Parts: sequence; C-alpha cells; structure tokens
Amino acid sequence: EIRRLALIESSTRMMMKVMMLMLLTTISVLAQEEICPYQNRGWSIEHWPMNTDQSEKCQTCTSYFLQEQAIWCNDTSVAAILNNLDKECKSKFSIKEPKKRKLCEAVAGIAVQIPPGIQEGMMSLSWPLPEALCATLLQCTVDCTLDQLQPPSQVHLSFTSQSSVYGVSWVTFNESSSFVQYGLSPDKLNLINEGTLLTYKASGWRGTIHRALMTNVEPGQIYYYRVGNGVDMWSKVFNYTALTPLQDITFAVLGDIDFEANATIANIGSLAQTGAIQGVIITGDISYADGYEPHWDRFFERTEVFTAYVPTMVTPGNHEFWFNFTSFKKRFYFPGVTDEGGSGDNMFYSWNSGRAHFVSGNSESPIDTANFSDEYLNWLEKDVSAVDRDVYPFVINFYHRPMYCSNNNECLNKGGELLRQQGEQLMNDLKINLVLNGHVHSYERTLPVFNWTATQLDYSE
Repeated sequence: EIRRLALIESSTRMMMKVMMLMLLTTISVLAQEEICPYQNRGWSIEHWPMNTDQSEKCQTCTSYFLQEQAIWCNDTSVAAILNNLDKECKSKFSIKEPKKRKLCEAVAGIAVQIPPGIQEGMMSLSWPLPEALCATLLQCTVDCTLDQLQPPSQVHLSFTSQSSVYGVSWVTFNESSSFVQYGLSPDKLNLINEGTLLTYKASGWRGTIHRALMTNVEPGQIYYYRVGNGVDMWSKVFNYTALTPLQDITFAVLGDIDFEANATIANIGSLAQTGAIQGVIITGDISYADGYEPHWDRFFERTEVFTAYVPTMVTPGNHEFWFNFTSFKKRFYFPGVTDEGGSGDNMFYSWNSGRAHFVSGNSESPIDTANFSDEYLNWLEKDVSAVDRDVYPFVINFYHRPMYCSNNNECLNKGGELLRQQGEQLMNDLKINLVLNGHVHSYERTLPVFNWTATQLDYSE
C-alpha cells in the first residue's frame, strides 16, 4: 500500500509539472506569421478587426504567445520537450522501478499532445489569435467598432409582452444618453422616449448597449424611428409595421447562423424590408462568436438589414455559453427585461403574436451541456397554463437542442435524450403544438411525436 501511494504521489507530482509546463506554453497563432498551417471553418481573415490595443499588458501577452507558438508548431521543439521529460522520468525513477518509470513516460507522452490539441480547438473557434486569446484572458481590450465616433449601430427591434409596446436596442462606443424618436412619418418623429444603457467587460469588450421602448404604438400603422443620444448623434431612420391583434403572421426561422452568413442575411433582409415577414426567430448559436466579442458586433452590424425592420427573437445556443452567457444576457432586450415575466435576463421568455403564444426556452447549461433547468420548467408550466387557448390556440416553443432527429443519432449524442426525459412529458401535457430547434445543422421536420412514437399521421381533417 505504501509503494502504491508513493507511486501515485510521484506520478501526481510529474503530472502537475507537465500541466504547469502546458499552462506556461499556451499556444496561439497569427495567420500572417505562417508558423503553423492556419485552418479555420472558412471565415475570412479580412473581416477580423486587427487589435488596436497598444497597451504594454496587451503587447506583452501577444508577444509571449507568438514565441510559445513557435515551440509548439515545431516538431523538433516538441520532440526535444518530450526527450527532456523522458530524461527526467529516468532520473526520478531508477531501472528498479519500471512501473513508475513507464507511467511517468506515458504521462509525458500524453501531455505533449495537449497544447497542439488546444491549438486545434482554438482554430475551430475562428478566433484571430493571439488577440482573441489575450482578450479572453483580459490582457487586451477589443472595441465594438474601429470608429469611436460611429453613429448608433446594431439596431435591433423586439416584441414585448404588450402589443402596443416595442423594444429597441443599439450599440455605441461612447457612453451617452439613450433616446428613441418615432412617429407615423419619417419627417415627423414627434414621439420620444428615453432609455437606459449598460456595458460588460467579458473578453475585454469595450462598448455601450442602449435600450429603449416605443410605447402607445397603434396596431396596423407603419412607424418610423431613429435612435441616438438626443442631440447630435443619430442612426438612420428605420421603419416597421405594428401588428394588429390576431392577424396572420409569417416568421422567418433561422438556426446556427455564423457572422459571415452573408447570403442568408441578405435574403432575410429583403423579406423584412418588403413586408413578406413580420418577425424573425433564431433558435440559438448566434454569430459563433465563441467568446470573441467583435464577432457579435460584426454579426449585428450585418443583420441590421432585418433586425431594425422586424422584431427578431432569439434563444441561447451552446456557442453562447461563454462567461455564463454574459454577452447573450446583455445584448438583447426581450420580454422579462422589457417588462415583467420570464427569466429576467433573456434566457427564457414569452409573448403573443397573431393567434399564437411563443415561448423562447433554454436547453443550455453554463458548461456547454444540454439541460432544462427546474427554474425554466416550472416557469414554462405556469406560463403556458395561463394562456387563453380560445384566443391563442397555438403554442410554439423554440429552444436550441432538439429531442428528436434522424441525423446519425446526433440528438442522442448531444443531449436530446436527456432533454426528452426532463421536459417531454410536461410539453405534451401542456399541449404545445410546435417545437423549433437548431444545433444539428441539417433541416428536418417530424410528425407529432411523443415517447418515440408518432401520435398523428393524418392531416386530411
């Protein structure tokens, strides 16, 4: 037993030493340095803003990671590190201790594979390195825009729990007052409301988020509006059509949309600006920022072609889990934040449009796993149970991860069965009519299903 404990202790010390070595040599890469072949998911580098933080702290961080990158992208350097670790294993454990030596060498062999594995993982995030990594470590700052005097941008409309109230949010670099001006003519914006502002510092982001409400909106009317500081810094004038109670509505539904989905964004923008759709639903994985804040900014600048013209409602996906969903919670302005109800931080909420009650759910956890929290399920039961089904006969629930799909068991592998066990019975009892999901990256629709069985096959009546 003593020998076994001694072996564990020695191996643990060696593992700790190797792990410290790994931490001290965290990897990074810049495409233009060509230290390693640079591969990512296909996002183009010209859309990544170059780092403008010239502080000593930031420059030290980026320089250090570039130096270490040269080590971990060089087969000779990695081989030398492994050779040194093997020598240390032999010096620590004599030939009379073959089990200890063999274990030590095995640990060393595994450990030197970890930094390249981390590098590959970071490349898959489409991070511009090292600036994104240094920003994540709060050594560098990243600005919401390269032009600090840029007018308000990233304008985003949202439904609220009241049909006569619409929410709007936008972003500026500088802190300033928040106002929305609106009216029935682009030349006469005679209504004005003051809003609020906030910010956050995850991944070194610098910017200001503004939120305001357009109240006493008359149904069926076209409203024109602009947002700004109330004095000399305004957005362009946008417009939207306020819904009438119980009208027929058409939504565009998107899922898993990256920050360079230019064709999709243009198509949805055309539908929104021509009145072909009255709203947009995004079922999670918005922009694939993965903790790199400028990708949120680029995405919302591009999607302004529809988010400023029709309310765009979003649910969190697994790619938003960074920093406990901080960016998601702060950047949106949905029911529960605009008013009472929901989670109070955009993670789940509901509203009515047309003849339907919409529920934005949350299938995600802060550690990137599938989960319906008890808080969400308890709220869902109360929320849907209170719906007048004579007025709103259709209940539509959207959240990121699906319970069912036929795509190589992706649903089972990615938490679908857990979600089914947690929430399917409740959703069935609540008679939810339609569920919208993303995550799997393939289009599919199903018959009504409960407990792995289609419950309705005939739609002739």
